[in-house]
Amino acid sequence: MEKINDLDLKYWNLIDDLLKQQRHDFLNEIQIIFGYIKLNKIDEAVEYINKVRTEASINSKISNISCIGLYLILEKKLNQCRKQGVNIDFDIYTNARREDFKNKEVSKSLVCMEKALDIIFDYMNNNNEFEEYIIYIEETSECFILKVALGCLKDIESIKKELNSDFTAVIIEEGYLIYEIELE
Repeated sequence: MEKINDLDLKYWNLIDDLLKQQRHDFLNEIQIIFGYIKLNKIDEAVEYINKVRTEASINSKISNISCIGLYLILEKKLNQCRKQGVNIDFDIYTNARREDFKNKEVSKSLVCMEKALDIIFDYMNNNNEFEEYIIYIEETSECFILKVALGCLKDIESIKKELNSDFTAVIIEEGYLIYEIELE
């Protein structure tokens, strides 16, 4: 029988928490829609259903991520943004498979990605210029890449300094801030 290591246990706990939250949110959404219908507020019900459908579409994009740690970070950050009223969407590009991460030490890379998302979302949360932000995430078996349009970020040099580390690269190119994190 195979032993469960600490990292596996951590991920199982995070997945369990995520599923509990999703079930709770889903039941709340059904109650809200039911309430609108019961009050004969069909337009509001349709509008709310469209909102829920959009959110489900974003969650579906994130589920294409192969690295479970990256997936859990993106889900967590998405939920935090929703609670703060920051509308974000993700474009996800992956050519990695789950097996590609089996023997890789990705914890440092995940910490860098989470820190980068925190920094960028903090800037977005304090800037009401845009109705929606699109975050581009690329996942390969060698690196994670985060790409954000510069228009939504004001203090680029400050962000670059905060993001720099030994195994990351911050690139400004064609109107985007690109943050590349190598996997070990």
